[in-house]
Amino acid sequence: MASSLFFLICWFACILICYYVIRPISNGFIRFVLTFFSCAFLSYITCQNLPQFHAVTILTVAVCWLMSMRLIAMTLFSRKTSLTFRSFLLKILWIYFPLVPKEKATNQWPIIFSIVLIVVKLLVNHWIYRWSIVCELGVNYARIFMFYLSIMTISYIFDTEMIVVRIFTRDKYTLESFTNFPIFSLSLQEFWGRRYNRIVHTVLKESVFEPIRVEFSSSTVGALATFIISGLLHVHVCLVAFDDSLSSFPTFIFFFLHGIACCLETTVKIKFPEHIRWIITQTFLLITSPLMLRPFIEKGSPFLMLNPPPLISAEWIPKLSVPDFCP
Repeated sequence: MASSLFFLICWFACILICYYVIRPISNGFIRFVLTFFSCAFLSYITCQNLPQFHAVTILTVAVCWLMSMRLIAMTLFSRKTSLTFRSFLLKILWIYFPLVPKEKATNQWPIIFSIVLIVVKLLVNHWIYRWSIVCELGVNYARIFMFYLSIMTISYIFDTEMIVVRIFTRDKYTLESFTNFPIFSLSLQEFWGRRYNRIVHTVLKESVFEPIRVEFSSSTVGALATFIISGLLHVHVCLVAFDDSLSSFPTFIFFFLHGIACCLETTVKIKFPEHIRWIITQTFLLITSPLMLRPFIEKGSPFLMLNPPPLISAEWIPKLSVPDFCP
């Protein structure tokens, strides 16, 4: 607890220094170097001695990267705009509490429908967890699909928070959705840009893609840089959360391949029917997913045992029957 408070104070001090000391510096290279090394050092010490196989470790690494990207982008590229410290700070805090006006949000269903969807996701997520926990370790496409479905359905936690915000704000505000039915994606650009992990996407788009696109006048360079940085983030997760250096390169290659594929989608103007586009997109995701998901699936039971979904032990929640075979 004391160490967590210490790191929070350090990050807040870094935010103050970036805004009041580094941002006014006229030389852009110096601003970048000072901000980059400050964030890199803080991320390094924050991610030391974190418990392996814990979801909180993955979250901590991700938050450090997202805060660093925000700070670097705002310190480096926002100098010409009028930006108060309050706005500067709120941009950082948005990572923790991604509040958005409801009319600008995606995937906003009527509250009653959202509640029904939460119940369905909860039941399916618990069912997948109880099935996975009794199965042998191994990497195959069936287990990859189960893990993918588990990630998609764990969003019932975020959906619940969204409903609470909508009720308390009288449906004026909501939270940015975690996912927007990525299984319906008809392209990789749609998957990464509009449907999967909307919070991380927003930070990457505003802090990496847009500044680089403007700087180099190229969406291709911006997209590749975004996927490279996302790949490095996930490599850091492999090293810290799983102590798995062997999976670092495949994880990075996964994001690099997806970056190239997204750029090709932009340049290749061949129009396929929607069902063909869906098949191509989902097939590419399935074929390449072992590159990134292997650490999660190989670690299997230790990771699952240490990260049970919320309410998994609640007796009042109906439990779907677990098959007597393993995928």
